[in-house]
Amino acid sequence: MKNAKDFSQENSKAAEMPADAGPGGDRAGLGEDGGEKRGEDIKIEITKDESEAWAILLEPDPGGALLEPEAARKKIATAGITHGFNEQALKQLLAEKAYGERRVVAETIRPVDGEDGKLIFHFSTDERTGKPREIGSGRVDYRSLDLYVPVNEGQLLVTRTIATQGIPGVTVKGRAIKQRPGKEIKLPRAKNVDINEDRTEMRAKCSGMVEYVNGSVNVSSVYKVNGDCDLSVGNIDFDGSVHISGSVRSGHTVKATGAIVVGGVVEAASIIAGGNVEIKGGMQGADKGRIDAGGSVTILYLERGAIVAEGSVTVDVSIHSSIEAGGSLCAKGKRGAIIGGRVSVAGDVIVNSLGSVSHAQTEVEIGMTPGKRLRIQILEKEIEKLKGDMVKLAQLDAYLEKTKGKIDPEKWDQLFRSSAENKRLSDLGQEDCNEEISVLKYELEHATEGKIHVFDTAHYGTKVIIGNGLYKVSDEIRYATFRYKNGEVVYGACELGSA
Repeated sequence: MKNAKDFSQENSKAAEMPADAGPGGDRAGLGEDGGEKRGEDIKIEITKDESEAWAILLEPDPGGALLEPEAARKKIATAGITHGFNEQALKQLLAEKAYGERRVVAETIRPVDGEDGKLIFHFSTDERTGKPREIGSGRVDYRSLDLYVPVNEGQLLVTRTIATQGIPGVTVKGRAIKQRPGKEIKLPRAKNVDINEDRTEMRAKCSGMVEYVNGSVNVSSVYKVNGDCDLSVGNIDFDGSVHISGSVRSGHTVKATGAIVVGGVVEAASIIAGGNVEIKGGMQGADKGRIDAGGSVTILYLERGAIVAEGSVTVDVSIHSSIEAGGSLCAKGKRGAIIGGRVSVAGDVIVNSLGSVSHAQTEVEIGMTPGKRLRIQILEKEIEKLKGDMVKLAQLDAYLEKTKGKIDPEKWDQLFRSSAENKRLSDLGQEDCNEEISVLKYELEHATEGKIHVFDTAHYGTKVIIGNGLYKVSDEIRYATFRYKNGEVVYGACELGSA
């Protein structure tokens, strides 16, 4: 708050006038000797931006009349003050008789900005780690994994709060001050979810599991196979999660929009999941077995197989196999080894040993995975296609403008509505593509931040690639961390604790 010392006449304008005639309102009167006596009065000053109004109480001559509160209020109103008046401050000024002091008697009513709409998730949206539970003495339980969140039918999943408009402000002279309205937020994409009429709640349609993957809330029921996935079961393509207590035999395909759990081993088969994958045994792929996961993958061993995961991969040993992970790769179990084959991950690699004493050709790359690079290209082509569609729609609009009133009104109206809807969908499509490209390009710019932590040995014949840097291991390197620096791959003592 300003005080009298800080206040400048250059930044204010004064409104002065004599008080109303009558008891307590005269600035001038006659004393007993007939001479003129000045009564108590008040002067009003208002800042240029109309943010504050000040009152200065003027001292009367001895015997002069005192200023009544009502007369003071009229003086304030006459000065143009209509909002933010502080009655208590005026009463205090008149009571204290603080002559010559400036006192704030009115202040701007500040605007209240609106609040943005928010999404409140009523379930854990943290990435499922897929990591096994440690049970001490260096042992882990591969059967107890953090893979999914259970959900019951009708359970509240997401609440959307409505954005508020806020309240405009006003200066002491009544000039409006605009507020910032809150921004609305959309509910996320969803599958197997009920949404209420005003689109403020999402509830599960069925019992099972809920996942938040790639910006979508997915509720899935679980399909269980008691035994092996073999000829008696056939291929599986299920909208939900699949639990197989036995093994998946060669030649079969298990596809699910949610998670897939296999209690035994996977042979030369295909596992395709929209969520996480857990193989409690391992994979004997015979160079044909493959796992594709929209989430994380946890597997005991991988032999001559391939894994492509959007999330992280946890494996005890990988032998002559291919692993592509959008997250990190952890091989820290009983063996914790990557022997032969190729590994490409976006995050860190944590491993006991790379390669083998037999000099198996092993390649480990850190950075953006090939799948995400391809995704950028696909999205850019999709944007070009949508732009081409917009050109065609503009031509249709020009045609409709020329033919308005010349063709059947019903047909014209149908074409007009179709054009408007297609333009709306095209705009949304371009917006979604641009947002995804922005995220992917950010990952590409930070593709050299990952590291490879080796707790035991990186063997001869191992290639380490980070960004555009390449390092060929020509002699055994023990307990080291490989990282990118100044355009090349360097290594030093391992930056993590022991395995």
